[in-house]
Order: sequence, then structure tokens, then C-alpha cells
Amino acid sequence: MLLKGGTLDGVRILAPETVAEMGRNQIGAVEVPPLPASSMPGRADLADFFPGMRKTWGLGFLMNTEAVPGRRAANSLAWGGLFNTYYWIDPASGVAGAVFSQLLPFADSVVLEVFGEFETGVYARL
Repeated sequence: MLLKGGTLDGVRILAPETVAEMGRNQIGAVEVPPLPASSMPGRADLADFFPGMRKTWGLGFLMNTEAVPGRRAANSLAWGGLFNTYYWIDPASGVAGAVFSQLLPFADSVVLEVFGEFETGVYARL
């Protein structure tokens, strides 16, 4: 729906202006820092998605400010859930994808590697 400007199967769910606002930087010059590991061992590892890249927040999405080589375009939208559920929405390329698992800790290195390989594979086939 978000890739199609707020419509799903021809039915308008959100106004195009709402979808556009969701994908705008909502925090100005503030940057998203790495997410610290949990104080509860085994719950969450340090999470630094795209180290060295400035990241911002839209309305409900983490946004990468630069293109990720071989993967998503700049200003793509993403989210990660506690049990290593991840998705991205790339409006510029018209692509979205998701990887779901049910394990802790959050930011598990193996799951993040699988997610990165999956995303790279999707773009390699475009």
C-alpha cells in the first residue's frame, strides 16, 4: 500500500499526502544513534544499522539517508522488531521485503546477515 501511494487493490487507504509525510525526516538534524544492548542479558545486542551512515526517523520508520550499495535507495523506510522481525520499503525502487524470525537477542548477527543477503538478492534480481 505504501509503495502505491496509499492504495491497496485500487482502494484508497491513506491520502497521498499522508504517505509522503510518513516518509519525511521528522527529527530534523537529530541523528538516530546506535541502539544500546539491553541491560537484561540475552534480550538485545547493540544495533547499529548501516554504521557510519546518518539515519533519521519518519513517522514510524527508520530512514537511511544514503543509498546502500547493492541494496536499498536513500530514504527507504525500515523497521525491526524485538524478536528479529525486519522489513524495508523502498519507494524509489518500488521494492519491499521482510524477514521474520522469532528469537532473541534483538539484532542477532546471524539474522541480520540473512536479512542483508536476502535484500541484496532481491536487488540483484531486479
